[in-house]
Amino acid sequence: MSETAARDWTIVLVLTALCLSIVVLSQILTTYASAYLAAPNEITVFLDTVDFSITENESYDRDIGKLQVLEDKVRLGRLLREIQRGGDDLREEVSRLLMGEDSQTLRTSARLLWASKKKLLEDRVRRLDQLRMRFLVLYMGIITTTAAKTTASPPRDLEKSMILHGADANGSPRPMLAKALTESIAKRPPLRRLTTQAIGHNNDSAGPHKQGWFGVVQELQRSPKMHQRHASIETAMSRTPSASSISPSTVRLQRIAPTSDSPSAT
Repeated sequence: MSETAARDWTIVLVLTALCLSIVVLSQILTTYASAYLAAPNEITVFLDTVDFSITENESYDRDIGKLQVLEDKVRLGRLLREIQRGGDDLREEVSRLLMGEDSQTLRTSARLLWASKKKLLEDRVRRLDQLRMRFLVLYMGIITTTAAKTTASPPRDLEKSMILHGADANGSPRPMLAKALTESIAKRPPLRRLTTQAIGHNNDSAGPHKQGWFGVVQELQRSPKMHQRHASIETAMSRTPSASSISPSTVRLQRIAPTSDSPSAT
């Protein structure tokens, strides 16, 4: 009885192990079969990742060239070299799986084992993305710090800053003027600007006495009443040419007329 029972348990355990191994093998075969079918499409994704890594490294290099602090350039340059090294390793790994340098066709062995190869490539891509993220975070931190220092920096011109804050060259504040003096300065009329006419460069201007006399004579000559008086005097003189009929005002006007003509003629 004991031997029969032991034999039965042995058969049960063997069958159980066989079933479990069949299940595991079926899962492995399913995984590798699906990876084998998806390999041509997935290898193009990794090739695009390699090309994108090259262009991305060039843009990172240009960004480093825009920085002005040497320490920041060194830090970012070291990180960029790690990114470039990771990209080179990924490109070499992908080129090993291809049939040629310019070909996008996988080798037969690489395609059969694509499930394991794919996991290795995904690990390299994940590490490369982490390095890029570190680079971007560090670069944005440097840009933010530089912008904050630029906005918070004082004006470079010391004289302008002293004028704005009312300080002298030693940095001490300037003394304020007395209130009465400031009021007198505010009430003082503005200074007139000198022009060529005020200095006397006008060629048409004459002396004050001469200019005043010319003004009086011109007003007398332009007056309509004066013309009427001249006409009435001439008619009266033509009618009564005797000396007794001429009034003293008429004689005065006759004296004024030649004097007004003489300066204007000159």
